[in-house]
Amino acid sequence: MALLKRPRPYRPWLPWARVLLVAVLVAGAGWGVLELGQRYLGLQRLTIEQVAITGCRGERLAEVQRVANELCLGKPLFWFDAEKLRHNLESHRWVKGLIIRRDPPDRLSLVIEERQPLLWLVRPTGVFLLADDGVILDRVNQSNLLPIPVVADPKSQTDEAMVAIIQLASVLRDHQKDFYERLSELRWGPRGPEVFLEGLPAPIFLSRQDPAKNIPDFQAIYLERYAKSPDLARVRYFDLRWDGDVVAGDLETALPPKAVGDHR
Repeated sequence: MALLKRPRPYRPWLPWARVLLVAVLVAGAGWGVLELGQRYLGLQRLTIEQVAITGCRGERLAEVQRVANELCLGKPLFWFDAEKLRHNLESHRWVKGLIIRRDPPDRLSLVIEERQPLLWLVRPTGVFLLADDGVILDRVNQSNLLPIPVVADPKSQTDEAMVAIIQLASVLRDHQKDFYERLSELRWGPRGPEVFLEGLPAPIFLSRQDPAKNIPDFQAIYLERYAKSPDLARVRYFDLRWDGDVVAGDLETALPPKAVGDHR
């Protein structure tokens, strides 16, 4: 009579244990080959020996370099904590973005994207640089003075008005850069956007939908008729909101505003 074989107990963990054992053996063999290559064949270790940084300068470059050196030097090129590095650098308000590039065998490259100041923001606590994405940057000082417009009117600093002013300034900077760089102040009033030109006390009313509309016509008319004319002191405002027209409002007359340019 044949003896019955006892069935082997089912071990669900056994396949996973075999996979883990194979992985350990492969990793150990790879490490051993790498050690032999580095010791006898002159292969370089894939550790970070240099951190190269582009996209910023001066004190900002020095700060990024210090943080990157502390977190990365001597660490494996493909195994260092990149998320911690990103978090530490992007916690600085002036850092808008970061690109991390690994350049074997021993170089880490960081490309910094800085936030660009768009406006000066005058608050009771001081004057600050405001970025084009609405982030408040550094306090204005002698080292960061820039020829950019100011937002000083408290009524123009509500959340809704500030969003509109940032969009306005971005459009003017991108499409009418010369005009934008000559502006001294931006406001948001009942008519919509109001801007003030250097040396011109009268406000300039712009279109809500198309702020850059009529600006070239206004610049030509202003230089031709008003820049050196005594009539400039009588102008209450310039209105650029109408298609093809630049309207000037006179202070010392009861007549309605007159169109000083018709280019339709």
